[in-house]
Amino acid sequence: AMENAPMGATELQPAGPGHPCKRMRLGGRQNNMPDEFCMASTKSGKPCSRRKDETCALPFCQAHREGGDGAFRIVPHPRAGHVLVANFDIPRGYKTVFWGTRKTWKATEGKEGEDYAMCFRSNGGVIDPTTHKRGSQMQFMSNPGPNERQNMRSTNEFYGKTYEDGLVGREFVVMHDVKKNHQLLIWYGYSWFDARGIDRIDVGTKRYPATLRETKDEKEAKKAKKKSPVAKTAKAAKPPLGDATNAREKADAAA
Repeated sequence: AMENAPMGATELQPAGPGHPCKRMRLGGRQNNMPDEFCMASTKSGKPCSRRKDETCALPFCQAHREGGDGAFRIVPHPRAGHVLVANFDIPRGYKTVFWGTRKTWKATEGKEGEDYAMCFRSNGGVIDPTTHKRGSQMQFMSNPGPNERQNMRSTNEFYGKTYEDGLVGREFVVMHDVKKNHQLLIWYGYSWFDARGIDRIDVGTKRYPATLRETKDEKEAKKAKKKSPVAKTAKAAKPPLGDATNAREKADAAA
């Protein structure tokens, strides 16, 4: 069942001897040649050794595109339907992709994809992940509640051309170390909730915790350590599930 955690793996592992990808990141724990090799991990925590599927733009082999990245799994949630959690400890900086079928925003209106669509390239419409429920895992990231904070954010790295007919994606990166069985969370944006008349709730559970917001003392301690300003994020596009995912960290820091 998709909610069962793999046995053995407790953290992301370096690639073993003879791994074909010659450029790695995160201390040898993730492939760094997305145009040639799959960027996903196996369920044992090692970088995939397969080449990317050349039939589509996504940086995954066919097996990981269809079955999902072994670093994550989809689990049932008592209030949020299903959520995405870490199969093992995932370090800050780990990259993955929110992907699906490229559509116009209008094509998702009134359909399931309306609640899940993610901004694609400028004038390139949106990414509808609901066409691939098993492999496109990022659609199951939940939104942090009032006492929680996001640990995933989008970047401006895209996979697929502006008017791509096939599958397209947008890169996401882990913002903070995520422990095994903890949830992966993105900020949907206030307008997402307002437009749907939905209240934000804390989504963390005993079995699947969520990253908590820092206390005032923790924030002050962090500021004292940092002498350089916080790096600026890329300029945001308009919603749906858009670049609000990048803006939340600043809002939390100012709170």
